[in-house]
Order: sequence, then C-alpha cells, then structure tokens
Amino acid sequence: MKNYQIIIAVIFSLVAASSCNQWLELKPYDGVVEENYWQTKEDVHAVVIGCYSSLLNNDLMRRLIYWGELRADIMTPGNAKEEEMNVMRGEINPDISIVDWGRLYATINQCNKVIEQSANVRVLDKTFSETLYRQYLAEVTTIRSLMYFYLVRSFQNVPLVLKATDSDDQNFYVPNSEGAAILDTLVRHLEVAKEHVPINYGNNDKNKGRITRWSAMALLADIYLWQGNYAACRDLCTQIIGSGQFTLIPVEREQVEVIDENTGENAGYVHHVNIADADYLFDQLFVTGNCIESIFELQFPKTHETLGNPFDDLFYPFSGRPRMMANTEVLDGTIFPQYEGDDREVFDIRGNNFSYKSGTGYVWKFLGTGRGSTMRGSREFPHWIVYRLPDIMLMKAEALNQIALQSDNNQQMMSEAYDLTVQIRNRSNAVETPDTKLTVPMNGKTLERLILNERAREFAFEGKRWFDVLRFARRDNYANRFYLMEMAINSTTPDKVASLQTKYNNNWFHYWPIGTSAINTNPNLTQNDFYSQFK
Repeated sequence: MKNYQIIIAVIFSLVAASSCNQWLELKPYDGVVEENYWQTKEDVHAVVIGCYSSLLNNDLMRRLIYWGELRADIMTPGNAKEEEMNVMRGEINPDISIVDWGRLYATINQCNKVIEQSANVRVLDKTFSETLYRQYLAEVTTIRSLMYFYLVRSFQNVPLVLKATDSDDQNFYVPNSEGAAILDTLVRHLEVAKEHVPINYGNNDKNKGRITRWSAMALLADIYLWQGNYAACRDLCTQIIGSGQFTLIPVEREQVEVIDENTGENAGYVHHVNIADADYLFDQLFVTGNCIESIFELQFPKTHETLGNPFDDLFYPFSGRPRMMANTEVLDGTIFPQYEGDDREVFDIRGNNFSYKSGTGYVWKFLGTGRGSTMRGSREFPHWIVYRLPDIMLMKAEALNQIALQSDNNQQMMSEAYDLTVQIRNRSNAVETPDTKLTVPMNGKTLERLILNERAREFAFEGKRWFDVLRFARRDNYANRFYLMEMAINSTTPDKVASLQTKYNNNWFHYWPIGTSAINTNPNLTQNDFYSQFK
C-alpha cells in the first residue's frame, strides 16, 4: 500500500471517530486542545489531509452515489430499502435518510477551520511560507467548492456557510442561499484557488489524490457548464486537454471487412478490440487506479478492516442480490446498442463485463478484480474517480455544441465537438448506429443527444447520470424537459411512469427536499416548494 494512502486512512480514522453526522450539531473544538494544536505548518498539513480523508466517509460517499444515480435510469434497486424503492417510484419525502446532508457540511466545516486558523499559524511558525499557506487554502477551498456543487445540484438552495462552527455562542441558524448565487461564489473562489495549487506534486498518488491546478480547473469547468457559461467551460477544458498531463489509455482495434453474404461483396468494416488492452483499461481505471487519464480520485485504501465500504453496502450481493443493481434492460437495450450482424467480437467494451454484468445486474466497476473476472473481497475498495480526461473531452464537446447551436449551427464547432466524442467512442469500440454516425451538415440536437448518451456509456454508475440528464433538460429554460420525460419511462415501474412524468413538470421536484431533521433544527431554513405539503 502506498504511504500516502496509509496516511489518508489513518487520519480518516481519527476524523471519523470525532465527527458528527449533523452539521448543525457539530460540537465546538475543545479550547485547550485547539490552542495547543494550531502551532506549526505540520499541524495545518495534517488537518488539510483530514479534509481529504473526510471525503471517504461511508455516509458521504453513499450520498454522492445516491444523488447522482438513484433517480436516473441505469441503476435500479435490488434488495433495497423501502426508501430507495420509493425514490425509484418518484415517492420522495423529507423524512428519508437519503437527503441527510450532514456529512457534506461536516467536510465543509473542516475546510472552513483550515481557512480560519492557518493565518494564525503563519504568525507562530516562521517556516510556514506564503506559498505553502496559499496552497493549503486553495486545496481546502476546492474541496469545499466540490461539496457545495453537489449540494446545489441536488437541493438548489442551501445554506452557504463560510465560517467554522467553533462556539455554541455563535448563531448557526443559517438560512438558504440561492443556488445561482452560491455557484457565482464558487466560481470566484476557484478562479483564485486554481492559481495557488501545484501543477504537479512530483508524486503520482498525490497528483491524483490531492487538488492540483487541473482538478480545480475541471471542477470550475463543470460549474461553468452547469451555469451555461459555455465559452468559459470550453476554454478551461482546452487548457486541461492541452496540458500534456493526461492521455487516454489506448485500446488497439483491428479493422475487419464485412462481406455481404448474398453478393459476396464488401459491405463495410467493423472493428475487433485487443482484449488484453480492454482488460488493461479496466485494471487501470477501477482496480489499480491513479492512471494516466485520471485527474482527481478519492483515494480509498485497497483494503481496510474498519473503514465503512459504501461500495459493499450498495453493490455487494450479501443476500443473493445487492441493494443497488445495474438496470440491464435499459443498458443492454438502449445505452449500449448491440451489433446487428453475426460477428460476436463487435461490442462496446464499456458494457457487459466492464461497467456491469448482464446476467446478474452487478455493478462491475466497483466489484470486479478485472474485466469479466472474479469479484473483489468484501473489504476491498476501489477508488472513486471524480474527474478523468474523457469527462473533460465530453464537457468540451457539449460546450462547443451549445455555442454552435447559438451561432447559426456553426459546423466547424460541431465538427470539433463530434471529433472529441468519436475519440472516446473509438477507444471503446462503440457500436455504430444511424444516430451515432453523423455527417456534415450536422444537426446540433442530434449531436447533443449523442454526447448525453456517450456520457451514460462512459460514466455509468460514477455518480453523474442524474446530473447530466438534469443539466441537459433544464437548459434554455427547460426547452429539453423531454429528456426527463424519456428517462421516467426507464427509471420507474410502468404503473408509476405517468405520475413521475407529471411531477417532472414541476421544476422543484428535480431537487431533493431538505431533511425534516434539518428543518426542525434550523427554523431559518425554507423547504423546497414541491415538498412544502410535508410541513
């Protein structure tokens, strides 16, 4: 195990032992302990690493998975809890534990503590340089911004807390802030932060597991895309792609001629992938981790006896079936179209035996020791990839296409967006259909759908699907609401489709309710309008 991962695991154990699940109930720091602790730059460094470690919390990780996947169409409940089944049915209320945001605010509080205390340490420790001080501030600012980006996309309006909860004498009853205003604040913070984090730590584990300029820029580009600032998103993605720091893991393909069985003449070409390369891709992304295309990963230890394993909790088949499963009917039939010919070697490597198992519905990215191989032990952890190069490429493609649609269907921009998408499709040997092989002049709406579907194929179960569909649907004042209506058909039971589609006509239903416990604790919170009936 890498030394860096050992440090992360040890500090996480300490943080987890002393943390509370409800941010409004955080106990103040012990004055004596705190006074003795914030003395040196090493103290600050330890708490910064603790901020990273807090991201490994089991409850927090479950929220990132639930909020990004549970309401979407490619994951479905297996031996699930009743509240998970109810979410799939569109029957959501403020009492469910899924909406508990306490762990995210606990991480935010830790980041706020570093920001508040670090300046005092600089006075005490003359070896604490301005450069290192700015770096630590930038790292925790970016972690805090990531937490708020999840909260805004999931709840829309949430409390914006930029001061640590230190004393019971302070007023912790913070009201909701507008989601749009919070995102503007995050943009301002990240524009500064990205200039003060390292380009390279000189260590691959740290380059992938700590905030670098590239991961801060990736988060900022993602926020810009959500805001509809497509030019700014495009420009940041261009910088990341052009940095030379990241490369797609190559998968070789062999071109094979297709012969028409009736005429004996050439009917086109297909490709067969190098299986060893496909196996290597799976290993590098989901087993070994920290690969050449990764930008930022949450560094779970390979094995751990006491750390809660969210992947086990949700995906491991302890009782015959896991709590959460791949929706293989949608994945096999829609997301990953099958080759219509007889050649069984023509397939998208990201589908069966890679992202999921068709026969069992297992979410294989988080269970397999290899592509189509054996299952991990129940105490073995994969990393959680927050950003990798294909994400940046598809963000840029999406931004370019939206700019093109706003610029009289600019074909040059659409061609560039399509080329980025094709690079990812070719690496994965994606099966071609009439909807995926575009020609000039391109239709921007067809390309838009291709990019959205390509994100589903590339990032299945990686906590992005719901946010992707919602981002596409809400664009241009919900001009694309049909994306949600289509998803409803595949994400719930047939008897609930009409009800769910009716609810999707209410924009506030696209966000979670604020939990009942948070509302009861903080009288200044305002419930999401759709759920005001649950007062």
